[in-house]
Amino acid sequence: MLQCPKCKGKLHKEEKVYACEAHHSFDIAKSGYCNLLLDNRKSTGDDKDMIRSRTAFLSEGHYAPLKERIIEILSQLFVHTLVDAGCGEGYYTNDIKRRIPSMDVWGFDLSKSAVAAASRQKSGVHYFVASVSDLPLKCACMDAVLSIFAPVYEEENYRILKPSGYFLKVEPGPQHLLGLKKALYDTVYENEAAAMSYPHFRLIREEMLDYEIQLSSGESIRSLFRMTPYYWKTSREAVQRLYARQCLTTRVQFHLELYQKED
Repeated sequence: MLQCPKCKGKLHKEEKVYACEAHHSFDIAKSGYCNLLLDNRKSTGDDKDMIRSRTAFLSEGHYAPLKERIIEILSQLFVHTLVDAGCGEGYYTNDIKRRIPSMDVWGFDLSKSAVAAASRQKSGVHYFVASVSDLPLKCACMDAVLSIFAPVYEEENYRILKPSGYFLKVEPGPQHLLGLKKALYDTVYENEAAAMSYPHFRLIREEMLDYEIQLSSGESIRSLFRMTPYYWKTSREAVQRLYARQCLTTRVQFHLELYQKED
């Protein structure tokens, strides 16, 4: 299943390392994850502050309906092997494994801090620090790929999926977090849908999950704000106005697309 990022040989798990026949080895952390980024590649991705904010926000259950819908779709597909390409701190990945224990689940993310947090939950998911653009997996080894708010690399998804495998993509809808944006900016625009097509895949299902959430504390509002890209491009005055609030209602909107690999 796993392949060495240096020589592309088969990686096998030993007591404290993953190793290949060419004697390349990668240490397994105490929490269970393994860093498969090469030494000359710097691990980036989300930092610890963003991960803490996202974990705090998600733990309140605001995105639980999305998680439930993802699990429902995967259950209907009878998937046995799944990759979460951009798993973050494992909010979705760990619950998928807990709810469908027979599924072999693999999580990959560029952020070492996120993967470390995910693996500490000991859910049985195989976690690795790696780029989703160059996954350390053999060709045609997975039944499905899950991508939630993460960059999509069609060729890589096609490579690792078995014939007729599935690719489930989740991205923000046009009015996602509209209430938050109204609290920050005088002029608000809907999110632009990226015009994406995947020639190697056939779209078999598409839906929009749309509902409102109510945040009832300043801490929840700040956690949501810090996990969004708006955190990096909002004026100090607007941030101060937002941080003075103790309640916020905002729409959340998720666009789900299910694709199947064309053989």
